[in-house]
Amino acid sequence: MRRAAAFAAAALVLASCRQHRPEHPDASVLAPSATKAPVPAKPLAPAIRTTSVREGESDKGPAGARRVLAEWGKALEARDYDAAYALWGADAHARSGMESTEHRQWWARFKTVNVAARDGQMEGAAGSSFYTAPVAIVGKLRNGAPYRLEGTVTLRRVNDVPGATADQLRWHLEKVDLHPSG
Repeated sequence: MRRAAAFAAAALVLASCRQHRPEHPDASVLAPSATKAPVPAKPLAPAIRTTSVREGESDKGPAGARRVLAEWGKALEARDYDAAYALWGADAHARSGMESTEHRQWWARFKTVNVAARDGQMEGAAGSSFYTAPVAIVGKLRNGAPYRLEGTVTLRRVNDVPGATADQLRWHLEKVDLHPSG
């Protein structure tokens, strides 16, 4: 019974990873394999992990997006969920589908979080730049069960369009699409 409850809680955690939560999450989606523990995620590559996290004029390209992605990963690993939520930008609720308290509660369900990201792809469309990178998150749930999530994180910034706000001109999380793996 405890195991079923833990799996149901984990399924709710996964469901809120997506921008729009499913109405009836499947409790089995995060059930760890009885024979296979998740492969540990490698930490963010040194080229991505930096101490500079604020974007300046020179950070409009992929380097700026990677810095924000690294800041998000470090915030999650440090359990600084408010800092991670802030990286969604001024429209965090609309983009993430969660209020800050929901976001904090969602991530608090994980005992450990280890984020790994590879270099992503830069694209442009209709006055905005997008950067999408493959991401893996592994660790243990509060009940000690291992988990592994894989997918993509998309960041966005508005290019130098007249009338754009300072928030729009900074890289921010646009979409996090993670799914159970392994």
